Amino acid sequence: MIKDDTLREGLQAPGMAFTIDEKLKLASLLKEAGIRSALVSYPSAHESEVAVTKKIVEQNIFNEVFALGRTMKEDVDTILQTGANIALHLPFKIDDISKVYDAVKYASKSGKKIEVAIVDVIDFSLKDIGNIARGLRENGADIIQLPDTMGKGTPEQMRNVVRFVKGVTDAEIEIHCHNDTGRSIANAIAGIEAGADHVDTTIFGIGERNGISDTASVVSILSSMGNPTDIMMPKLMTAYDYLKTLIVQKIGTDFFADNFPIYGKNVKIHTAGTHAAFGDVFVGNNFSVNVYTGRSMLKSILISEGLPIDEKKLKVLMDLAKDKSVDAGKPVSFSELKKMWSDIYGESN
Repeated sequence: MIKDDTLREGLQAPGMAFTIDEKLKLASLLKEAGIRSALVSYPSAHESEVAVTKKIVEQNIFNEVFALGRTMKEDVDTILQTGANIALHLPFKIDDISKVYDAVKYASKSGKKIEVAIVDVIDFSLKDIGNIARGLRENGADIIQLPDTMGKGTPEQMRNVVRFVKGVTDAEIEIHCHNDTGRSIANAIAGIEAGADHVDTTIFGIGERNGISDTASVVSILSSMGNPTDIMMPKLMTAYDYLKTLIVQKIGTDFFADNFPIYGKNVKIHTAGTHAAFGDVFVGNNFSVNVYTGRSMLKSILISEGLPIDEKKLKVLMDLAKDKSVDAGKPVSFSELKKMWSDIYGESN
């Protein structure tokens, strides 16, 4: 099954930010195209993520709706407020795997479908991947996601990982391939050939940095391989047209060159707060500020601008920046961020 990740992963694309109405419109177009399962939000990031997820669930736009969070009880509780199924990702550095298992077990008691991602799966040995996958399954995970988070895997590696995990657990397997080096579609198809049950895709392949596997490309390849999907290509093209219009209006046509693998500048720009928090893991130190921005990203920006750091005021800045991004449907510029910071300091002094 193709699981469309456009509403969450796509909104993390550098320079992108959408209003709630734009997200709902895109969700409806994806439904009309035949998408039945979608990962739509990161509710712990902002109240607007909770609101849009509730609307998507209430309107029965997809057969399955997932919302994403960290393997933490508080993120699980926030997702449960939305009515969505629960998707969790492991930390980019695992200090205590037992805490991860505890959070998954806690989530499993909700009665919702549980998906858990072993991020940066290419960096693990097969033995470690197998141990973690078994532990996740034993604690209630229904789906094990295998993301090539940095886009450095090869088709052979993805094929081997999927086959191995299929052999050690009866959980459903999902693949999520980033396109930093232009391999995402090849890696996704290799994973499907190896037995993956689900593949994450987005329209135009947009997402964090330069994105993941493109929906239309994967659909077309599967059809040519004798594995047709239920996706209706003409209606999917309507969704592409809508997103293209928004991209051109919000960013301009240069986005498509900037988003190209290796060459494009988006390869080194982060949007997700969880990525910015692990600067020693991910390449690049440029940022795009929207609803997914976190404290670590803001700290890095303030330091680069020579501005003082104050933890209490940082929370105020983060909330203001996220609110502005959602209301305006665009990222917050560094100059706007500096003005906000100046105003916050001026009011408190």
